[in-house]
Amino acid sequence: MAAPAKRLHRLTDLLGHSLAGFMISLVGVLVIDGLGILITGGKFGQMSGWLALVLPVLTFVQQFSAAKGERGRLPVTIVAALAAGAVGLSAAGVFAFLPPVASGAIGALVAMLVYATIWHVSLALLARPQPGSRRP
Repeated sequence: MAAPAKRLHRLTDLLGHSLAGFMISLVGVLVIDGLGILITGGKFGQMSGWLALVLPVLTFVQQFSAAKGERGRLPVTIVAALAAGAVGLSAAGVFAFLPPVASGAIGALVAMLVYATIWHVSLALLARPQPGSRRP
């Protein structure tokens, strides 16, 4: 059985983990796309850049699990995912003139940054003691 996931309590840590995963995933997408070109003789850059979100999504799932018991984690996840998807799709649309791997990667990067920021800041705000509460 795997060890429980550790919650990243600093935004910089979450962004660093997410960005590292994004870059590793993107390199993997580019390598697979290049190998596909060698085999099929197609055009480079036709794979979806959104696949670069594979490792960051795993980081976010681990953070969701590590935040068990924290107030508001499910609503924050839903709001962050919807906002990240909307902003990421908009960013990808702005760069639609680029090959799919590039426009998708830009959209994925923007979505990842938006999600991580909303997730972290929202949970930090919800964890603060509310005025008039009797929390120790």
